[in-house]
Amino acid sequence: MIRKIVLGVALASTCHTFAQQGTASPYSYYGFGDQQFKGANEIKSMGSLAVYSDSLHINTLNPASYAKLQTTTFSLGASYKGNNLQNANSKEKTTSGSFDYLALAFPAGDFNVAVGIMPYSFVGYNIQNTNINDNGMTISRQYVGEGGLNRTFLGLSYKISKNFSIGVNGAYIFGDTETSLTKFIADNGEGVAFDRGSRIRNLNNYSGFSITGGFNFEQPLKNKLKLYASATFSPEMQLKNDQTKTLATVRLSTQTGLQEINATTTQNSNEEMLLPMNYSFGAGIGNHLKWFVGAEYTANQTSKYNTFYKYENATYNDYMKIGVGGFYTPKYNSFTSYLERMTYRAGFNYENTGLVINQEEIKGINANIGIGFPVGRYNSNINLGFEYGQKGNTNMGLIKENYYGVNIGLSFNDVWFKRRKFD
Repeated sequence: MIRKIVLGVALASTCHTFAQQGTASPYSYYGFGDQQFKGANEIKSMGSLAVYSDSLHINTLNPASYAKLQTTTFSLGASYKGNNLQNANSKEKTTSGSFDYLALAFPAGDFNVAVGIMPYSFVGYNIQNTNINDNGMTISRQYVGEGGLNRTFLGLSYKISKNFSIGVNGAYIFGDTETSLTKFIADNGEGVAFDRGSRIRNLNNYSGFSITGGFNFEQPLKNKLKLYASATFSPEMQLKNDQTKTLATVRLSTQTGLQEINATTTQNSNEEMLLPMNYSFGAGIGNHLKWFVGAEYTANQTSKYNTFYKYENATYNDYMKIGVGGFYTPKYNSFTSYLERMTYRAGFNYENTGLVINQEEIKGINANIGIGFPVGRYNSNINLGFEYGQKGNTNMGLIKENYYGVNIGLSFNDVWFKRRKFD
């Protein structure tokens, strides 16, 4: 059964990955866009911790976790997000939805293998800005961006001992973004609005590789308790960017809309863009298959973006995130109560994105809860999660985001590559 699910969903979801619009955040204007969580939705519901792993779920945040899997596991997820945007003068509501990940992992001799695809980042904004210059001219600007990057990966893990495992993910990152700035000027003195303006449009095509290594350590304690520890590391890498820039005069007509005239196009090939070094480490304690609570710290050298991105009012510091979370399963093998076999998750994280606009640091908080519903054989499950968060503020003319989201993750487990004694 799982083979049919894998084939059908893989074809549909992979095709959809390249065309979706997964964000409406104005902060996706900067860098590669709004970077996405790169783990499964059940992990997200626990505060986005990479430190915990089990034999039922694919933890794509830490490749060492694949060594825990005992059966072939297929995992996919999707989410819906609502966003309330506000500045000092106005408010706006937006919604977006996205395919989150598609992954398959299986034991293969001494190693466990995982493959998958997921979004890396999204670009999605439409911002209008109007002001009056010193000459009394009204200048109207419209910033529009769409597209995003995807990440497909191959991972290997190896169990060195009963309590210690290592792993590595190799990923290929690719995708397109299109951004534009359109500007019109009106003469307030004569009350005449010019019907011509200018537009700069950039089409970026990114491609490159990244690598992530990790380890997991588990130490049994007294009273059925177990100590968990993990770490991951991604070295600094480069993406290639083939950029096509178009500079044009634009004409606004009530009959034909906005038209480009006198366009000039230039191309820059193989421009190098930075993927900064990233690392995380975490620890936790729990009773196996009963409960777990842990914390994790993640950092990224986004300050090096300053070498590659030049903005009039923005710079980068280093990124950091602190997350705490866990789960509780009353009785995973209960024969009498389905509620006792369900898993209840919760988590919270705080992040400093590293982005500084008008000397204001863009920070965010995020809270999650989730429920896991066991289904079928081999402890397959459906995981439903809810999140609420905030990013940014309204100081210095900035925009504050208040968002909520609903996500669903499916984790199917089956036995492959083993000869059956009975059919």
